[in-house]
Order: sequence, then structure tokens, then C-alpha cells
Amino acid sequence: MLNAFHARSILELGPKERVKIDSICAHSDKLLLGASSGNLRIYTVHSPDTADVSLSPPRIIEKFSRKPIDALACIKESSILISLSNSLISIHDLESFVLQQTLQKTSGALCFAVTTNIEKDDDTGIPSIVSRLAVGGKKRLLLYSWHDAEFRDGREISVGGNVRTITWASGGGKVVVGLGWGGFVMVDVHTGVAADIVPPAATANGVGPDGKPVAEAAAESGGGQWGWGMGGMGMGMGGWGMGGWGSKPLSTRLKGEELLLVKDKTTLFIDSKGNALPDKSSIPWPYAPDAIAYSYPYLVSLHQSQQHLEVRNPATQSLLQTIQLPGVTALHVPPPNVALVHAGKLFYVCSPTQVWRMGSVDYEAQVQELIKNGHLDEAISILEQLESVLVDGKEEKIREVQMLKAQSLFDKRQYRESMELFANVEAPPERVIRLFPKIIAGELSIVGEDKHKESDEGSIHEASGTESGETPENGGVEGGGTGTNGTASTEQLGEHPDDAQTASTGEAVVGEDSDKRANGIDAGPVISSLRKIVTDDTSSIRSKKLTDDDAASVRGSIRGGKAPLPPKVPPKKSTPSILDEKELRKAVNELTVYLGNSRLLLSKYIERLQAQQSQASLASTASAGAPPSPIKAPFGDSYFATRNASADSVVDKNQNGVDDRLEKAWATAKLVHTTLFRAYMYSKPTLVGSLVRQPNHCDPVVVNERLKETGRFHDLVDFFGGKKLHREALTLLKQFAEAPTEDPRAPSLHGPTRIIHYLQTLDSTHLPLIFEFAQHPLLISPTLAMEIFLTDSENAESLPRQKVLDYLQRLDRALAIRYLEHLINQLRDLTPDFHGRLISLYLEHIQKTDWLAENAGDEAVAKEKKDEWKERLLEFLRESRQYRSDRVLGLLPKDDPDFWEARAVVLSNMGRHREALEIYVFKLESPLKAEEYCVRVHASQSSTSSSTTPSKQASAIREKPQQQQHLNVFHILLEMYLAPQPPYPPTLQLDNALTILTRHGSRLDASQALALIPEDMQIQRLEGYFESRIRGANSEGSEGMIRAQLGKGVGWGLEEKLVGLRGRNVVVKEGRVCPLCHKRLGRSVVSVLPSGEVVHYGCGVQKRGGGGGSGGSGSGSGAEVGGGWRKF
Repeated sequence: MLNAFHARSILELGPKERVKIDSICAHSDKLLLGASSGNLRIYTVHSPDTADVSLSPPRIIEKFSRKPIDALACIKESSILISLSNSLISIHDLESFVLQQTLQKTSGALCFAVTTNIEKDDDTGIPSIVSRLAVGGKKRLLLYSWHDAEFRDGREISVGGNVRTITWASGGGKVVVGLGWGGFVMVDVHTGVAADIVPPAATANGVGPDGKPVAEAAAESGGGQWGWGMGGMGMGMGGWGMGGWGSKPLSTRLKGEELLLVKDKTTLFIDSKGNALPDKSSIPWPYAPDAIAYSYPYLVSLHQSQQHLEVRNPATQSLLQTIQLPGVTALHVPPPNVALVHAGKLFYVCSPTQVWRMGSVDYEAQVQELIKNGHLDEAISILEQLESVLVDGKEEKIREVQMLKAQSLFDKRQYRESMELFANVEAPPERVIRLFPKIIAGELSIVGEDKHKESDEGSIHEASGTESGETPENGGVEGGGTGTNGTASTEQLGEHPDDAQTASTGEAVVGEDSDKRANGIDAGPVISSLRKIVTDDTSSIRSKKLTDDDAASVRGSIRGGKAPLPPKVPPKKSTPSILDEKELRKAVNELTVYLGNSRLLLSKYIERLQAQQSQASLASTASAGAPPSPIKAPFGDSYFATRNASADSVVDKNQNGVDDRLEKAWATAKLVHTTLFRAYMYSKPTLVGSLVRQPNHCDPVVVNERLKETGRFHDLVDFFGGKKLHREALTLLKQFAEAPTEDPRAPSLHGPTRIIHYLQTLDSTHLPLIFEFAQHPLLISPTLAMEIFLTDSENAESLPRQKVLDYLQRLDRALAIRYLEHLINQLRDLTPDFHGRLISLYLEHIQKTDWLAENAGDEAVAKEKKDEWKERLLEFLRESRQYRSDRVLGLLPKDDPDFWEARAVVLSNMGRHREALEIYVFKLESPLKAEEYCVRVHASQSSTSSSTTPSKQASAIREKPQQQQHLNVFHILLEMYLAPQPPYPPTLQLDNALTILTRHGSRLDASQALALIPEDMQIQRLEGYFESRIRGANSEGSEGMIRAQLGKGVGWGLEEKLVGLRGRNVVVKEGRVCPLCHKRLGRSVVSVLPSGEVVHYGCGVQKRGGGGGSGGSGSGSGAEVGGGWRKF
């Protein structure tokens, strides 16, 4: 699966050297080996990070110890070397290797561990470097700390067994002790408290802490119940297992505060406080390890019986690499407190006669290899564990691999998981959409096309070969051969010698030569370091035998103790499999969820960009201020990055890239919305209507084509309307409106109703479209079509009235009349031109209409219709005062009897009452209309005079000649009846004159009226006139008396109110203050508010609005009432 490390043999002891290597230690460029003879060998390592690594001739310290050197460790900060020999701890100088101190209390020591940390002094709080030493012996633990160039005795803590291993937790405050009988305890170095580390017990339903049944876990670990080692819970000492059986307990510190405890094949992950981590399951060791260590970021285990090292991912427990090393017995990894780079580079493994330098492959190359072999979960896990300083663009790399994983899930037909992952990482829409056929993705689809074709935005290429100095592709160990010369070979992703079962049941297609393989995924803009990666075209791996789903594909078979998965061989170049209808429908349903999320992200991003664009335009006209804050872009920071045309460098997005990013966002939104439309059309047609009716960025060409194919014309009209494509919408509606027969696909669109409703939604900016497409409805259904211009809406009222009137008049005179009547009667338009135009249209309609032809030759009906129009003209002439009477009078024919009454109305408006009455009396010969005319005129004159002030009335009377003061329309009418003037015949109309005198005698001047009466008329015929006059005079007298009495009553009431007001008084005491200014009133002039409050006179004036009052000033008492105030 992975070449994380490669072994280079750097030292091999010849057969003549009768010593063996018992211990190993390294620091800086020094390699220290403890021999069985008690000698110490010091080597200098040259070029440790290259393939030319070598050792200098050894410096041998004879008689370094009288017994074999069992363990070595150094504290670089204190420049000391610590050794365990003959069950005793000795301290040597790290440079001269001179013995400095022997810790006699450590006699019988079995193991030790050192740590160096920065700690604060309890008293002063000053941080300092503190080195600590923990020594384990028989049932005891000794703790030392380094002070003043020597170790000081610390605590001696009793434990429940012989100490076999010691591991310091993070911070140096606690230490994990592995006991000989298989248990572990956590010891606090400050308090000396030792607490047992108890593995989680099985639950009541027989399930272990890792979620497996206890019986299965026990079977994997070699039998027994759940617990430490083979003994299990409740068996042996303290419930930890049967002491002395199995391998020794092992422990190591992992990343952060995690620690790993191992007994036989049972493992437990704990934190620095000794608590088990619930989200960590047990590692399924196929063989019990003899040593474990953490080489960032991997867990390395040594198996002497199998003569190999196993490299695992501590997060997933997956076996990544197996390295065969003959006779391997020990490994040395620098402690975690050393720098991470150092921890990764200085990694040594040794046998009794040979030392290997374990070189770490570049982290990015490791990730590339995992991706190339298709183990995407492992690549993601490794990237997440690595520090950002070790991997350039870590977050982008993780996101890229997650997108590759999502595509792999899609190819495995796990559509929901794929789309959820695409959405979580905000994958570029192009990358997701292209996985679908053309019916969904359009031209962007790669189904049926060469998937390996390089896209416009970049593609992923395979690495051309291994880097200089790294492990060859065959995984061989550099620096040696095989067999008796002591060299080793690396078994990469193979099986264990005794395990013949393969780890994967999936089928893989063998591809072309590895150097020629190319990625089948056009990943779009990706990070440069991943452009060498070859990823699987897993779409061709469609076998139903494929059982490794997602993460289980990497580690599923390992949990049973199987060998690691073989590398997934990239397939041949091929096109993605075409999904059947059922599978495609499932995939499209999940795609809609992703597109909906992308649609929301784009909408918010576009809004923020537009706001920033507006701010930038305002800032350009104002003084320069702080630059706008950056906007988080969806689909990755590089997706919307703009590029300079002259140089392929990303432009600063906060300066001048807003327009370019906005343009890119619009294009992406168009792709997302159009694809969502296609997806709805394929799987959820009922949702298409809601999509097209809302604001969207769908491609009009695609929507028009698909909706027409399916006959969804209603949705198409709504879409055109929402996209402001009004001509296209109206053209479609016009086709249905003019169609001779009804289309069964859209019956409601037949006829003019739908196009009329659409035209009503347009405002004045679309006036040419309204005029163009309203013509047909106005001709076939004028009543309904006129609602376009007459409806009570903002759009209709915003239309330019003059242009609309001209347009309607060109079509039909009746339409123009209806529009003008609406403007004048409903909208109260007082434009004189409109009033005059309506009158001219009335005249034209009355004169030019063939009434008999329109009414099928029925003269009675024709006359009735014509009289209706004449009455409409007369009513308008009487009510309107906005037209120019002289111009209208010129339009009315003098000799046409149809318009004599209209002329009379216009003459009346002009004040020419005599000429108007002549028409009623002599031409129309209608005394009744003449009388009604006089009543109307007299009433209007009376209302005008009543609204005029008395002074103006008196002035007007003085200005008129004496003979004109009492001359009114009734007198003019009476004069025409009794004294007609030429050219009218001198025939007297006594009956009509007597009717006027009887009914309206009180409105006539008596002397003038009686002077017109012939002398030979009998007094008896004037009885009615005199009675009306007497009644009128009596009525006026009575009315005057009533008014006088009412006036007196009002005066008495006012006087009474004034007396009451003057009788009011207030008391101003010494301590009374003004409620407005809060000063004492004293002897100042005061005012009493209507509410009864007493204030200073000046304060009252200010409260009143600054108005002063009459009445003088000064002190004293007095009273004045005015404006609701009273002054004392």
C-alpha cells in the first residue's frame, strides 16, 4: 500500500567480531551502540538523509561497563548519557563518556525512561527545563530529577509487580508503568499516587469497547475474555491476566496526549490521565509485537518471530507497510519531545549484528502514493495528522483527496455518500456535474468521452518516477542483498508467510504501464503538488463482488488479522459506465441535494460580491479608506481567483478582482441552476415550476428546448417572465391566442386571456412590446383587452397616457373614448387637452357613426343609441371645466339640431346666458329645459356669492351698473317670453311667462318684472305671483328675527363664560415654584395655564410658542384672559 520508510543497512558486524549489539541510541549525528562485551561504540553518521548514508570508523570506549549494556538513553539538554548495565543506572558525560555518577539506589533496575520538559517553578512561576528519570525495578519505581549537574533522589513508589516498561506521558507529570504480570498503572510523579489503568469492561449485551462481541475479540487475541492479555478479566492477579504468560507489556506515546498500551495482541488507547479513549478500537495484531514506537505520524511495531517491522496508521489501525529485516531485535525512535523532523529522520533498527537506518519518504510523496493506489481514506487520515508546516497547502490537499474519494464513492454507486462528501468539501460544481450523462450535464459530461482528456483548468498527472535517493518501486532495501550477508528485503503490501488469504475480494482491471497511466478524473483547478497523482478511474470497477465500501476498503480485512490490501491497480483508459435508468434516477436525486446546497452558497456569495462592488464604487468617489474585508468564497479559495492576462499569477481579490469574480460567480450559477433544472426534469418534474418561477440563472436555450419538448408551456411562460425575456414569452402566448383550435397540452393558454394578463405585468419600459402584442387582443376582445390600460395597478398608471391614447385612437375611436373616460372620471386627470380631445371624439363618433347600419336598420334603436351618446356629451360638457369653451364652441355645428343643446351648455359655461336661453326658447322650443337651465345657473350663482366674503360682494355690487344689479337669468327668460327681440317673432308666451312668475317670482325684481307684463293682462292671472312674493318676504323677515334671537343667546353664553373665567383665583405662597423653570414665583408676573398650573408669565409665553400677550408688564395683581391663558 505504501512506502512510508525504507531500510538502509549502515553497519554489519563481521563474523570475526565476537560481540553482539545489545542496545542502541542516537542523537544528532551520533550513533551509540552498547555491546555485549560492555564496550561502547560511537559512530558519526554522514549524509543521514540521502542514499549515501555512511558511518565513520567507530570510537570504542573499552570497559564502558563490566557487564553487557542493556539500554542507553541520552539527555541532550543536560549533555549526559544514561546506561543500564548489571541492573544499575550509570550517568556518563555525553561528550567524553566519563562516568559522572552511579545511582546506587537503582540496584536491581530492569528498565528506565527519561524525559525533558519545560516546567514552571511552583514558587516563582519562572519556566525552566527539567529532565526526569524513571527507573523500574522489582515492585518499585524510582523517580529522579536533574538539578545542578546531578540527579537528585526523588520518590520511591511501590507497584504491584516487576516493572517491565516505562513511558512518560506528555508534560512529564505522569508516567505509565507496564508490570510483569501484564497490567499497567499510571503514576503521578508529583503526588506519588499510582492508579491502575483498567480496560473498559464488556457491556451487558456482550459487546466490547470497540463495538465487537467479546467472544470475537477474545478469539482474535488468542482466547480468553476481554481484558489485558490472554488471561482476561477476573482471572489471575488483580483481574489483569495470568502473570508470566505471553509477551511483556508495551507502551508508547502517540501524537498529542494519546498513549498506546499493548499486552500480547490486546491494545488500549488512553489519554494522559489514564482514561480510555472511547472512539479508538483495538488494533488487530496478527502477531503479538515485541516492541512498539511512534515515528511521526506512524505506529511502528517490531515482530521478532516474523523478522519484520509493521507500519500502521494509528488513526485507522490500518497496516500500511511490512518491512522484512532478518534477525531484527530492537528499534530506536527519538522520544516525542524531540522536534518532529528529527523524530522522523533518526529512526534506527538493529539485530545482534546489523544496524539499519530507516529513512522516511517525503510526506507528500507518501500521500501521492496512497492516492495513486486508490487508498483515499488513508491519504486523508495521514494528511489530517500531519502538521501544516510539513505539508504545503494541507487543507487544499485534504479537500482534493476528499473530492477524489467522493468520486470513487460515486463510481461505486454510493450516490448519497458521494454527494454528501462533495457538499461537505464544497466541491466545484463542474467536477460533480461532469460525472453524469449529457441528459443531465450537457456538454460538460464525460460519460462516453475520454475521461483522461486534460481540462481547461488543469488535470492530475502521475508521478514520473521515484525521487532521487528514495525507495525504488520494488521496495527493496538499499545497502545489501539477501541471505547470509545480513541484508534484508522490504515486503510491500504482501501477505504474511503463514497467511495465504488475500485481503481484498474486489476485482481490479490491470492497466497499462505504470509510467503511462493517467488519471481518469478531471479534477479542475487542483494544487500543484497533486498534479502528479494518478487516481483510479473507478467507474470501470463495477463488479458486484466489490465489498470494500469506503473506509472499510482500506482496513476492513485487516481487522481480522489479515495482510494489508494489495495496491489498487489503476485501470485502463476508459469512459465511465453508463448507468441504467434506475441507477441514474437514484444518482440524480442525490445530485439535486448537492446542487441545492451549491445554489444557496452561490446566492450568498453573489450578494456579498455585489455589496462589495457597491462599496468600492462609493469609495472611489470618497477618500481612500481601509480595504474591504475579504469574502470567503465557496468551492475553495482558488476557484474564484482571477488571473492576469499577461502573467499567470493570481490577482489580489481585495483590490481589482471583484468584477472578475462576480462574472465567474454568474457563470457558475448558470451551470448549477441549469443542471438543477435538467435534474428536476428527469427525476422530479413537479418541482420544475417552482424552480423556473423563482429568480434563477438557468440557460434560456436549454430551458426553452426541454420545456417545449415536454409541453410544459405554462412553466416556459413563467420562466421567460422571470428572466425578463418578455418578447419570447409574448410570442409564445400570441401563437396560442391566434391558434384556431385549442392545444390539449395547454388549454388555458388558448384565447387572449393569458396574453392580456401577461401584458398587465409590464411597465412603461416595455411600451413598444405592449403596443405590438396588445393589438390582436384589442381587436378580438376589446372589453377584456382594455384592462391592460385601465386596470388599477401601478404598471397601468405608469404608462405614458398621451402615447397610449394615440395608439388606441389609431386602432379604434371607441377604445380611445373609453380610455379618456377612465382617465377623467376614475383617475381625475385635469389635463385640458384630454378633456377637449374627449369632446372632439364624442362629436366625431356621433357624426360619423352609421347608426342604422350598426343597429340592423332599426330606427328606434338607432335613435336611442344616438341619444345616449348625445347625453354623454352633454353631461361631460356640463361637468367639465377643463376644456377650452371657445374652441369647443367652434367645433359644434350651428345649424345641426343634434348639437343645439350642446352649444347652449358651452355658451352657459362662457357666461353667455342670453344666447343659451335663445337656443332653449326659440330653437328647441322647450320651456321646461329653459326653466331648468335658469334654476341651475341661479343655484350656481347663489353658491358662488355665498362663498364670497361680504366685502367682496359689496365691492362687486358697487362696480356693476345700477341696471345690471338685479338682472338675472330668470329676468332674461321672462323678457324673452314677454318682449322677444328680432330676429325672433314678436309672439308673446304669456302662459310660460306666468309660470316663471308664479314659481320663481321671489327671485325676480318686482318692479322690473311687473314692467314687462302687458297692461291688458288681468290682475287675477297674477295672483300666484303675488302670493309667492308675499310668502318670500314674510320668510325673509321671520328668518331675520330668528337669527337675531339666536345671536343674542350666543352673546349671553359668552358673557357668562367670561364672568366665570374672571372669577377664578390662585394663591401664590412664599415657597411656590414655577413647574416649567422650577424657580420661585415670588412677586413675578404669573400666568395660569388651562390646567390650573401657575407659571411665570414669560415661561407661559414660551410654552405657548413665543407669542406675547397684551396687557403690559410689572408686578402686582390683575387679570387678563386671552388664548386660554390667564395672567395675574
